[in-house]
Amino acid sequence: MKSFSVESSKLSLASQVLQNVPGRLIFLTIPAVSTVLFGCADTRVTQLSEQLTQTRKELREVREIQAEHTSGINELRASIGQLSGKVDETQYLAKGKTEELQRTLEMVSSRVPPPAGVDEELLNADDERISRINSPAAQSYRQSLQLLRTGSFEQARAGFETFISENPGTAFTDNAAYWIGVSFVKLGQPDRAVGSLSEVFQKFPAEDFVAPALLELARTFNAMDSKKEAQLTLEKLIDEHPRSRFAAMGREFLAEIKPAPKAVVKKRK
Repeated sequence: MKSFSVESSKLSLASQVLQNVPGRLIFLTIPAVSTVLFGCADTRVTQLSEQLTQTRKELREVREIQAEHTSGINELRASIGQLSGKVDETQYLAKGKTEELQRTLEMVSSRVPPPAGVDEELLNADDERISRINSPAAQSYRQSLQLLRTGSFEQARAGFETFISENPGTAFTDNAAYWIGVSFVKLGQPDRAVGSLSEVFQKFPAEDFVAPALLELARTFNAMDSKKEAQLTLEKLIDEHPRSRFAAMGREFLAEIKPAPKAVVKKRK
């Protein structure tokens, strides 16, 4: 269609030129006019074709540059994503270490020596174990331990009783019952202390606070002048937990309170 249009334009232009030429010159003029007109048209078509080719070339170059830029942007986005992931991981680890350090500082700062009669080694070990647990119940238990450490025995007792009522089957339930007994001892209520301490080995015979509960119970019986009950309790402690440090203390205590054997007096013949 483009070729036909160009040829029509050429013929139309030639016709206009010939209309203005005298008749006797027509035959002389036609070849010259045709050469000029068709030569100009061919030159124009060639120029347009070259421009089109150049434009297509430039367009390809632009597309190649755009593709390179797109690839570079994608690589940059991937790098940013990886960097962001590493930053998030670093922040997570840093937060974890910060929280761990904070717990350690709180634990160390809270370890003031407890009042006399409260086993400091047992108290510290219990505090360290519960500090590894992150829960409202664990936090409540630690607060009660801190109250016990500072000599606030009534508040500590109430806190441990609440813990037992809300958490009756945990690994710290027997511990709480023991500390309640200790609190009653320090509050001058030995009868109630006997009940709490007895509950430890009666309800939780396989737990780790049975041995210290037996030793504390024996001391309480002795303070109540119930020497026989104290002796029997110490013997139970030594028989059932012979390798514990509480059994070692129990042997020493038993040697103190056990009545000396009566001397045998021989009759004279």
